[in-house]
Amino acid sequence: MKEESRVILNAPTQAWLTRIAALGRPEYDDFATERERRLVESAQLSDGFVGALPGGITVREHRVGDGLLVREVRGQAADGPLPAYLLLHGGAFWHGSATESVNMVIAANRALQAGVAVFLADYRLAPEFPCPAAIDDTIEVLRWLQQEAGTLDLDPSRLLLGGISAGANIATAAAARVTGEGLIAGLILEVPAVDLRPDGSWDERFAAINGLDSTEDMTRLYAGGLPADHPDISPVLVDVTAFPATHIVTAEYDPLRGGGEILATRLREAGVRVTATRHLGALHGSLGLTGADPIAQAWQDDVSSALRRLVVATGA
Repeated sequence: MKEESRVILNAPTQAWLTRIAALGRPEYDDFATERERRLVESAQLSDGFVGALPGGITVREHRVGDGLLVREVRGQAADGPLPAYLLLHGGAFWHGSATESVNMVIAANRALQAGVAVFLADYRLAPEFPCPAAIDDTIEVLRWLQQEAGTLDLDPSRLLLGGISAGANIATAAAARVTGEGLIAGLILEVPAVDLRPDGSWDERFAAINGLDSTEDMTRLYAGGLPADHPDISPVLVDVTAFPATHIVTAEYDPLRGGGEILATRLREAGVRVTATRHLGALHGSLGLTGADPIAQAWQDDVSSALRRLVVATGA
């Protein structure tokens, strides 16, 4: 019996997979059109699964650098100066946006639960803008948050960075670039796509159920000629000795799970304060079911708790 046959999914996850099955596979010949289609499909997939945007928040939009969109989400009752949490969306490096409803709901809940100001940032997308464009964009937004902390009513000593999937890859690479600057007080990586090496930690047992054939397509689009074992492409390989305290979230049935767990081990061996949670029964994209699935709700609660711990550890 194949080990994959032991995958046990709950009813909300099965219903979500049924909805996904009706979608077509991505086309890579017209990225602008494909991204627009994906935004529409994201809203369709989210309907009934993500939950409504909670009340009691304020949302502001900023433009950073050459026009990068950054959405600020904070609780109306939160007193400043607040910790800042820069969150990078997923999307296989070539699609996704800070405006997606799923990202807005996730950000709003974390702002309320953890008492932080969440900044959802767009970054330049591949293949038009291959690596290291997204890493550079992230560092630019981090420095903007630090420089504008007074205007934004933020505490610059409590600046946290996080990312989901491809966003976690970018966040890890950006963190490695700014180690030693004291810029980032904590790091949260969710289902991180940090090992894109063809001979890396990819677990093909869980590929089909997640709709992921391999890492080949996203690596080809993102790498811009760099080899897959370059630390900017597979940041599981970066020097982690000066990393801030880190929390890593993995999903039991995620083919990318191994990379996140290897990174957690490397951080621990380097003496970095690290915590890690493997969410049982979860797929790579289960966080998108926060409004319907107890597994996704536990994932959201886990990250909000990690945010609170990191804020406390920075002297809040």
